[in-house]
Amino acid sequence: MYRRGTGDGSGTGDGSATEDSGVPWREAAAVLAGCWAVCALTYGVLWAIDEPTLPVAAPVVSLLGWWFVNSHRRWVPGMAAFLLGCPALFLLVDVLRRHLDRPEADALATAAGTLVALTVFTTASRIRPGRGRTA
Repeated sequence: MYRRGTGDGSGTGDGSATEDSGVPWREAAAVLAGCWAVCALTYGVLWAIDEPTLPVAAPVVSLLGWWFVNSHRRWVPGMAAFLLGCPALFLLVDVLRRHLDRPEADALATAAGTLVALTVFTTASRIRPGRGRTA
């Protein structure tokens, strides 16, 4: 979908033809904004129905999973995002729950974990292996 170059299929590897340039930062920012909106909406609904035990992260993780599967099946960057985004979320939840109510702590930690995961995914999707490797 997002390709750089002339599109002639020559595949020279120097970025001048159809070499994939990774996930665009603009798209990652739009997905992040959507995730934050879903997080805020979920928090608002849970606050309105007075149900602090339901997870705030579930709809956000579902949205990220849907975007990943339908738009960018890049398994190595996806695994890197998972391995760094989840610990960021869990560590922040532990810290924030000491100072905030559970729904507020969960919402803020989910938003921060989403930021970490999308930043890692977008950055990792742009990294290309060395050109001289043979395997």
